[in-house]
Amino acid sequence: MQCHSINYIQVAVPAPLHGVFDYLTPETSEPNQLCVGQRILVPFGARKLIGIITAIKEGEPNSGRKTKAYLKSFESMPTFNPILMALLSWAADYYGHPIGECLMTAMPKTLKQAKLRPSYKLTHWSRTDKKFAGRNNATKQKKLLDFVESHSENVWEDELRHAGFTKSFANKLRDAGYLEPHAQSTLSLAMQVRIDSSEPILNQEQAQTCAQIAKNFGQFHASLIHGITGSGKTEVYIALVKEALKKGAQALILVPEINLTPQTFSRFQSQLGLPIATMHSGMSEKERFITRDLAETGHAQVIIGTRSAIFTPTKKLGLIIVDEEHDQSYKQFDNFKYSARDLAVKRAQLENCNIVLGSATPSAETMLNAKSGKYAWLSLHQRAGAGRHPSLGLIDMRAHSSDDALSQPLLKNIKHQLDAGNQVIIFQNRRGFSPTLMCYDCGWICPCPNCDTRLSVHQHPMHLQCHHCGHKQTLLHQCANCNSTNIQPVGSGTERLEQSLNYHFPYTSTVRLDRDQIKTQTDMECAIEIINKGEPCLIIGTQMLAKGHDFHNVTLVAIIDSDALFFSSDFRATEKGLQQLLQVAGRTGRGDKKGHVLIQTRHPDHPIFEHIRDNDYLTFIEEELEIRERCALPPYSRMLTLRSEAASAEKAERALAHAKNIIQPMVANNSCYIAGPIAAVISRKQNIYRYYLHIFADSIKRRTQLANLAPQLAKQAPFKQVRLSVDVDPMDYI
Repeated sequence: MQCHSINYIQVAVPAPLHGVFDYLTPETSEPNQLCVGQRILVPFGARKLIGIITAIKEGEPNSGRKTKAYLKSFESMPTFNPILMALLSWAADYYGHPIGECLMTAMPKTLKQAKLRPSYKLTHWSRTDKKFAGRNNATKQKKLLDFVESHSENVWEDELRHAGFTKSFANKLRDAGYLEPHAQSTLSLAMQVRIDSSEPILNQEQAQTCAQIAKNFGQFHASLIHGITGSGKTEVYIALVKEALKKGAQALILVPEINLTPQTFSRFQSQLGLPIATMHSGMSEKERFITRDLAETGHAQVIIGTRSAIFTPTKKLGLIIVDEEHDQSYKQFDNFKYSARDLAVKRAQLENCNIVLGSATPSAETMLNAKSGKYAWLSLHQRAGAGRHPSLGLIDMRAHSSDDALSQPLLKNIKHQLDAGNQVIIFQNRRGFSPTLMCYDCGWICPCPNCDTRLSVHQHPMHLQCHHCGHKQTLLHQCANCNSTNIQPVGSGTERLEQSLNYHFPYTSTVRLDRDQIKTQTDMECAIEIINKGEPCLIIGTQMLAKGHDFHNVTLVAIIDSDALFFSSDFRATEKGLQQLLQVAGRTGRGDKKGHVLIQTRHPDHPIFEHIRDNDYLTFIEEELEIRERCALPPYSRMLTLRSEAASAEKAERALAHAKNIIQPMVANNSCYIAGPIAAVISRKQNIYRYYLHIFADSIKRRTQLANLAPQLAKQAPFKQVRLSVDVDPMDYI
């Protein structure tokens, strides 16, 4: 580590202020051992904050104000290595966000405290010689003991968690004398895993794709794998990770949802037979810190995680994989509004390593990069193994009663599949019992008191709830407008569908996958375990069903309310709708049984269904790109959204109108278009009004200049009592 003759340092602090701050070194300090990326304690006004050193300077500070000395340094090692510092500095500039808040987003909570870096130990568990003498019905205890006994070596605590066993449960068996813990330092940890792998046999397409990508290892190279659902993209990812490991490099795999992490973990571990670390928000802070430590020291060679895992430090990163790259979950919508997918590409460039983006339905932005040659474009056209593309049928709901969410033809098809011993998925992207409670006499709809939206009806327990602000209240039995008792739930959510299906198929088990039912990782694992038994069952769920699951006995996918997915004023509505329809349709026909998709719609002539029938996403996205180009919409323009939030709609709108008057003359001679101010579709959330100003710039440089205006705008009079935020490359238009 390089030492410096230091006069002052520049520090980024966790405050909504752009720029860095100068600090002197204390006169009482030891010989300086400071470095860029190191965390220190600094005075900031009346507070003491943890900051990150961004630069070390010689000479005198030129801030023009009295410069204070920093208070304390902690470790001599940096919290962020040079590559992560470069990545986060680039992100702060690209997204127009304060560098201090960017760094804090990427920092574990453990290091945000004014304490020395902790040194944790991990626990392995082994079976003792004591014979089990518990109750005969203690099935879960027996299952855990059998799981530990099945391993020739000690079981890592993370493995127990992924298998659905909690630490407290293991501690009970320890106290009873059946299990024995062994603590090991994370820095000397040799994690043991069970190797039960058999080398997967790649088909010709998969093998060619691997060969094309692998030949570029050791340098920055971006590839798009456009593979239809069920084409075996995961097998390709595993083969690529093996190639990276042979070269002594680490691999980072991003998945869009926490619920996919255990499934992906299991598939990779069974094939690789080596330590795999996970990183996601469902883990404790201790677990996240340990994972970060293992990755940084190189002990964890493979890291699988969600959006925030892109900030995991590594020793020698050789491969980044972004699975389901089109998924909106990679976009952070609060505070530091980054895209993990785009940061992954930038990080691969900084690390000089290979990056692979994979999807059956790539985003318009990624497809344009592939068409223009920025990304290598590789395709998987055939399903792996015995899987076949499902057939499509449309049910015209105009010919059926509007009161029935499940049409008679659909119920008949469901019965046919269940009688044949198969499983059925019923997809409805709306949770709860019903989306609203309505008076049939005066038309009153039960509103949320805090938001410009309606309250949804839930049955278990019975209550009304807002899915935007979380407000809950007891179910009403009388209209608040006309006092009529003729009020009824209108429409169907997953809860109501489950009730209806239980009525029609009382002897068939149901599994519901939505946020009301699946609240923890263990809940998801239990549900997947039931489905994977292969017994006939009804799987009801929201978009949780559409992502990456591999259910081999599902032969029918029923989509209940397809029209709601692609009718919207958002210019991306059709793209998002088709992506979701194709993804959920791809859950069937993945085994050796023929799959079928039935879609209920009131618009059976819509051209989107032709693309689903032919499994032809490519034609759609090419047509969509032509439309976007003619209209100068992203990805052919660079979009920036200024968002104002205030206690009154007038203040929020007036502030953005003022911003527009300032920006308009600056872009008068450039091909920039400004839309707004416009109210959000749900303009009031939690009694705060929201307005948008959309700017479509002709270049990244022009957009960055406009994004960097935000700090100056926020200081002006119209923004008093108004919160201004910047969203670069926003995913929401309305």
